[in-house]
Amino acid sequence: MPESVTEHRSHSFPAHSFPAHSVTDRIYYRPLIPLLIAFIAGITGANCLPEQAWPVCSGIFVSAGIIIYSIYHHKNARLSPLLLFFCLGYYALTPWITSSFSHNHVRQFVNDNILWKISGTIEDSPLFQDFRTVCIINHIRLSRPNSDGPPISVHGKIRAGLYKEPGNLTIGDRLTFTSKIRPFTNFKNPGGFDYNKYMAFKQVWGNAYTSFKKITIAPSSNNLQKQLSSVRKKISDLITQASDGDANAILNALILGDRQSISKPLREAFNRSGISHILAISGLHIGIVASFAFFLFTWLLSRFNPFLRHAWTRKGAAVLSLIPIMIYGIMAGMSPSTQRAVIMVGVFLLTFLIEREHDLINTVSIAALIILIIAPPSLFSVSFQLSFVAVLSITYGVSRIFQSKEKPENLPSYLAKTVVTFMIVSGLAIIGTAPLTMFYFNQISLTGIFSNLIFVPLIGFAVVPLGLFSVMVLMPLFSPAASWGLKICDIILTTSIEWIYWTANLPYAAVKTLTPSVIEIICAYALLASVLYLLFPKSDRNSDNNKLQNKTDNKQQPNENSTLNGPDRAIKSLKHLYIDKFIVMRQKTPSDRKWALIFLGVTLFVLSADIFYWVQKRWWKDDVTVSIVDVGQGNAALIEMPKGQCALIDGGGYSNNSIFNIGEKVIAPFLWRKKIKTVETVILTHYDADHLNGLIYILKHFNVKQVFANHDTATCSKNKDFVDLIHNKQIHYPPYNTFSKNLEINGVMLKILYPVKNFADLALKDSWRNSNNNSMVVQVNFGNHNILFPGDIMKEAEEELVDLNYDLQSTIMVAPHHGSSSSSTPEFLKNVNPKYIIISAGRQNRFGFPAPDVLARYEKNKIITFRTDVNGGVSISNDGKHLTLAPLNGEKIMLYN
Repeated sequence: MPESVTEHRSHSFPAHSFPAHSVTDRIYYRPLIPLLIAFIAGITGANCLPEQAWPVCSGIFVSAGIIIYSIYHHKNARLSPLLLFFCLGYYALTPWITSSFSHNHVRQFVNDNILWKISGTIEDSPLFQDFRTVCIINHIRLSRPNSDGPPISVHGKIRAGLYKEPGNLTIGDRLTFTSKIRPFTNFKNPGGFDYNKYMAFKQVWGNAYTSFKKITIAPSSNNLQKQLSSVRKKISDLITQASDGDANAILNALILGDRQSISKPLREAFNRSGISHILAISGLHIGIVASFAFFLFTWLLSRFNPFLRHAWTRKGAAVLSLIPIMIYGIMAGMSPSTQRAVIMVGVFLLTFLIEREHDLINTVSIAALIILIIAPPSLFSVSFQLSFVAVLSITYGVSRIFQSKEKPENLPSYLAKTVVTFMIVSGLAIIGTAPLTMFYFNQISLTGIFSNLIFVPLIGFAVVPLGLFSVMVLMPLFSPAASWGLKICDIILTTSIEWIYWTANLPYAAVKTLTPSVIEIICAYALLASVLYLLFPKSDRNSDNNKLQNKTDNKQQPNENSTLNGPDRAIKSLKHLYIDKFIVMRQKTPSDRKWALIFLGVTLFVLSADIFYWVQKRWWKDDVTVSIVDVGQGNAALIEMPKGQCALIDGGGYSNNSIFNIGEKVIAPFLWRKKIKTVETVILTHYDADHLNGLIYILKHFNVKQVFANHDTATCSKNKDFVDLIHNKQIHYPPYNTFSKNLEINGVMLKILYPVKNFADLALKDSWRNSNNNSMVVQVNFGNHNILFPGDIMKEAEEELVDLNYDLQSTIMVAPHHGSSSSSTPEFLKNVNPKYIIISAGRQNRFGFPAPDVLARYEKNKIITFRTDVNGGVSISNDGKHLTLAPLNGEKIMLYN
């Protein structure tokens, strides 16, 4: 395998020896790389600082003028091409991030209050879920219901959610239904996923919802689309006949790109085993198909003398190999990741037409530049980033490690070297993508190298080629033979899946990680590059000149390996190829080694400063930080106390975690970004879903030491998953009547003021003592300030709490029951006397929270309000004397002494 990489290295001189006369010459040594970096910088700049089109347009004209002038007068254009590509990159992203839309763009018709009759065509394969079907529709025409006016043709796409019994939908079908077009919304927490921008990059600008019973479906009129759908349906039916269960789901994913049938446990098993990349058709799959096709066509064309005579064998094989990868891509639905893989592999194949050896870095740069020119938002795609970082990591690592072209002397040595090489290449890909994997998925597989060594050959090099050969070649000729081929794939997959589940269930197959910052990611890559550079310096050219003499000398000496058996010869050969060569290279001292050491030292200094910052922020702090997290319609608050102790009051949540898991998507990422993996205390005010469901994921994936709740029998029994999880993890979960209601943690007092101890008995006769009114009321005290968390208590509970004569006075209060009109009574507000109230409510929620009369009451009492549906999450810093309030997005800061 390393030979295939090293054979395609450029013949160019090492960086320290090429005849450069200026910095500009060094920059343009590989001209595509700086141009690509400039283009990427332009796209990034547009994403960070949009709406700067005029200065950028000016930059395009200025830089283009300088380049033309330089060419005409035979002068050096210097850095003008970089400026030009930066401006072009900026301008390329503008259509996806602009806030200015034409009058007939669908964005102009997004409004929560206007009903439209919508007609549109399904653009992509519908996503079938348990409770709905989701489609992306374009070619949209809008009209008002019961209107005689002509419909309006609009640009852009919308997402349609179709509920109840799923229908038989396919790409190209025309749907007509009535719905409002609603905007997408984000959870406004720092570093959170920007769903608005994610959908804008897909050019999808609004949401529409309806029932299947209320839509009219016109089948696709596109004959080519119908034929393609028919072929995909036949292949899917054949796969279903030949396989079932998880193997069937994997085969559909590998051949048709349809991953909808893959169960969540199976997907998680692949993730924990470090082989999730097998499930998505990407560069690995397209590359495997291209490799098989290339070697097949090379063998066939080598049978014909004209091709051999004109040296067209490899060129012809490369061109012909484009056909099967295009067919595979189209058959798999040409998803964005598949499109990128086809382009990348296609560019690599076309380089065979140029009669010079390949420079993989240049090839990757060309592919990336083409992809970004066609679709600039691809830069922010996780699959794009992971694919190219993996390729670059392998390319750079292999170029440093495998500098010797010396071949193994015998078959055992060759096999041993192949295994070691595969493991090193897998390790380079895993280590190279690890910072991004931690950033996006907060998980690293510890079994990835060994899993890839086993399952990539089994699934990638056996199942994929055999499955595609069965459906692309055998199926049109003889369907039973295709079925036999797919049954062999089923046998391989069934066995592999059993092993994958076994691997994933190992105690430390994968570990959850904290979220690295952008600076930490940059430092990680700088550190990896520096280590590889220093450990594996480039060998000098004299070593190449001495190879012939070495071979002659070796022939004159007796071969001591001839007296060794196969395994011993393999071990000795590997030692010579890797260890001895490594020692020799380490003894060399390149002239620029000192600069690499300086670079490494700077990187380590920045990392040390970063570590010191987080240690101080997490464990050496003396103040209290309270974060009211934006969880939509629900409550969740994180309390960070002195010396690193943390408490979580409620966790938000939707009624069904399968719809959207607040704990997984919002709370956990928020904690990981703050470098928190241990939550010492969890307080659940009551067992309603919008307070509890987000905590389930936290209990599963974080180190939680104790949970306090009211144990309300009326609602506790309905949340068996929550209670069972606590017991299974042996988390301290004392009954309500047994634990102290004053919890002191590192100088912070958590006072549980309500409900009364015998509330369960009183509930038998007081009908108003429901789940909301039985909420635990928690007052957090530190220094001169109190913060009150009243849960969802309403009028009756507020009155009883006032009658208990507690000191309720608090500088800040979270609005009871999300600002409901049944709460925040005048007497309760008078006793609490808050200066600030934070309302945690969802945007356009169906309950109408916060109620207008409650907002008016707050204003009448001169209480300053923050709303998570408007301001996003809110941060409160308390050093014991002063309070600092700020939305988590940093828009506004308020101080209170």
